[in-house]
Amino acid sequence: MPSNVRRFLWLWCASFLIGAAEIPLTPPVSALEDFGVTPSAQMALAAAWSLLSLATLLPFLWLAVRRRRNWARWVLLVSFIISMPLVFLDPALFAADQLPLTAIEILSILVGAVAFYFLFTGDARSWFSEQSDIRAVDPVQ
Repeated sequence: MPSNVRRFLWLWCASFLIGAAEIPLTPPVSALEDFGVTPSAQMALAAAWSLLSLATLLPFLWLAVRRRRNWARWVLLVSFIISMPLVFLDPALFAADQLPLTAIEILSILVGAVAFYFLFTGDARSWFSEQSDIRAVDPVQ
């Protein structure tokens, strides 16, 4: 496995773990509390959502990193890009009293962006190219 693909793998995992660290810091949604959903239940829902997201993306990660599928790395990139507006639409993220939450979220996004930089540059390009999948045939048999 090329070094850039390995860097991507480690940074992608780090980004996901940094993002998971914000779950306990996220303030409860008062609209959900009106329906009887407790803050601990909201935290459990957020953790379940994160695990579901991870379970959905892991097959694509495996296909990209281990099976060298170019389309799988594009699926990962598109899912990362699509998640960006969802992050910035959260009004609680930019509240003055939520500075640690904002810092963790921005750090997670930056680490993820660097991870994808490695996935599309350097020796990762040849790892995913069509020509690298063609095995050389030994002319002497």
